[in-house]
Amino acid sequence: MFNSKNVSLDSFQSGAMVTTPNREIIYVNSYFEQELNWQHDSLLGKSTDVLFTYSSKIFCESYLVPILFTEKKCEEMQLALLDGNGNRVPVIINAKVNDEGLVFWSFFNASKRDVLYQELLEARERLEQLSSTDDLTGLLNRRAFDERATIALEVASRSNQPVSAVLIDIDYFKKINDSYGHFEGDRVLRELGLLLQKFGRISDLIARYGGEEFLIILPDTDKEGAAILTQRIHSLVGQIFVGKNPITVSIGLCTYQGKSIALNSIYRQADDMLYLAKNNGRNRTECVVINEGT
Repeated sequence: MFNSKNVSLDSFQSGAMVTTPNREIIYVNSYFEQELNWQHDSLLGKSTDVLFTYSSKIFCESYLVPILFTEKKCEEMQLALLDGNGNRVPVIINAKVNDEGLVFWSFFNASKRDVLYQELLEARERLEQLSSTDDLTGLLNRRAFDERATIALEVASRSNQPVSAVLIDIDYFKKINDSYGHFEGDRVLRELGLLLQKFGRISDLIARYGGEEFLIILPDTDKEGAAILTQRIHSLVGQIFVGKNPITVSIGLCTYQGKSIALNSIYRQADDMLYLAKNNGRNRTECVVINEGT
């Protein structure tokens, strides 16, 4: 038979605390001693500041307390307490002010909630990464590349800086697939993607743009700077062999400077140069420089 006389605040698996309007602690239940390693008598008469981390104290003073005394309550505020050993403990706080101005606080340990939140955050980051990368090469996929490149080109337009687009196509890639199989073709794509990723700058945007085609946007890079990069690409792809032969690539390069730089425009120009490179014998770079509004 349930007997309410046998129930006290020490029966609950949560912290209970009462403070004066000045946040002087006048009551805590046994939870603080059993779960948070605080001695009961060491808290009585002290300010709640002894319980909170530095950032939580600032939050209390600037946000929680003003709301508490304006609305007479606050609900589900996540803060961090210090236990009796100085360890940080995330908690969910609810508080209410009575007619005498006393504040009744309840604390719920949120450690597991914090872990779950972190796991969900990491899972979300993994999903975002998967949605923005090409499965085979790990480079940006076309959708993610287009979004980021559009922003980079807008920045280049506003600052009137040159920007270069490098379009790379593996020479005779169909023959590789036909002669050695698609597994070998996939290996070549992976190795080329890894190679491009290794020597690209942090600011460069690199994508597998479709099939055996790779596209790089080089912010703040003129024709000379981009040409140095394409020379390195021609040299480095020689490290990738199919059978006894190194692969080669054809490259179309477009350097653009002006007040209005559109991704589809700079891509088409680079594609025209790629077509020219293939017509002129492959394993080479052809380039065009476009200046508008300068």
